[in-house]
Amino acid sequence: MATVFIFFHLLLFSFSQAIINRHNGFTTSLFHRDSLLQISSLSHYDRLTDAFRRSFSRSAALLSRATTTVVVQSPIAPGSGEYLMSVSIGTPPVDYIGIADTGSDLTWIQCLPCQKCFNQSRPIFNPLKSSSFRHVPCTSQFCHALDVAHCGVQGICDYSYTYGDQTYTKGDLGFDKITLGSSSVNSIIGCGHQSGGGFGYASGVIGLGGGELSLVSQMSQNTAVSRRFSYCLPTLLSHANGKINFGRNAVVSGPGVVSTPLVPKNPNTYYYMTLEAISTGNERHMADMSSKQGNMIIDTGTTLTVLPKELYDGVVSSLLKIVKARRVEDPGGFLGLCFAADDKSGGLGIPIITAHFAGGADVKLLPVNTFMKVAENVSCLTLTAASPRDGFGILGNLAQTDFLVGYDLEVRRLSFKPTVCA
Repeated sequence: MATVFIFFHLLLFSFSQAIINRHNGFTTSLFHRDSLLQISSLSHYDRLTDAFRRSFSRSAALLSRATTTVVVQSPIAPGSGEYLMSVSIGTPPVDYIGIADTGSDLTWIQCLPCQKCFNQSRPIFNPLKSSSFRHVPCTSQFCHALDVAHCGVQGICDYSYTYGDQTYTKGDLGFDKITLGSSSVNSIIGCGHQSGGGFGYASGVIGLGGGELSLVSQMSQNTAVSRRFSYCLPTLLSHANGKINFGRNAVVSGPGVVSTPLVPKNPNTYYYMTLEAISTGNERHMADMSSKQGNMIIDTGTTLTVLPKELYDGVVSSLLKIVKARRVEDPGGFLGLCFAADDKSGGLGIPIITAHFAGGADVKLLPVNTFMKVAENVSCLTLTAASPRDGFGILGNLAQTDFLVGYDLEVRRLSFKPTVCA
């Protein structure tokens, strides 16, 4: 445990040194949650199994919330989020690690006095020691923006989130300073006095969704930083750091960039785009557009990519014609299409799979984006099928690796640029 503690603080130090601030734009590091497990006894395949299990749980909750007409629901569980980032909170600033979550808006941490809290590596935040902390009154627009809120003692806005996996956080809504390097923003935060569940080494959640309470939206309201962010995710389990950029640093441009419109839909937390077709080899499979625009959600917290069923069936049909390797079962029982490499080279001849998004954005997914080695000589397709009733898909983080992915919320545009992210 002591070794993990030391490793955690080395990560905090290295990330604080990596933050760059330049003319209303800044960059800091992202790291995969399994980076904290590289010194543990878990094998490569154990970590994959855990990531797949979390992915199925998160994608089911995300699709359920995106397709229902009920207004107030439990948010998806950020404990299933895959990437972490370093921030400082308060005045003087105190360093914390939070789950970077594009599937939620509210940024929250555990706070004193703590009625019930989960273990974390950093001391629990004490708002009484931060000169910049202010409670949010019940009359505030930010209190009204919460899915679940009520008026607490002395007119202070209370929040309560119970997530799909029964993890939860309850506490007060406040304003405080969030700092990345030399850049700070006065932002809404949740100060959790009761929290429980599987949040790992994180102290809470950093909300990067599209709603009013997210860190990205708060930046644009309180500073000159534009409402843009981008990130570059290295391949899974590589233990290399990725990067996340805000403001001017988040612009994605240059050769190879393709862009597609972000479609406004409810809940506005999620980022929707329109997948029109998918190509495998010489075969192009068209999406059923009866599900209308915005049939795909992009999410960093979901490992696997979920396709509308008709597209998934088309991809599998094409791959069975192209890949000559022997088809086998997934040893873990998670994935539907696996091949065994019988030769020493381990090659399967996996083709590029191209996702055709609205606006002419053709995103070419290499084998590293679509297949994963799950056992000795066995590789499986990391695309799965949504339920026929959903009509929605999710572009997961494996499909996003080694792309610079840019969200321009000023003009509602999502961009992809092939990049070596490690």
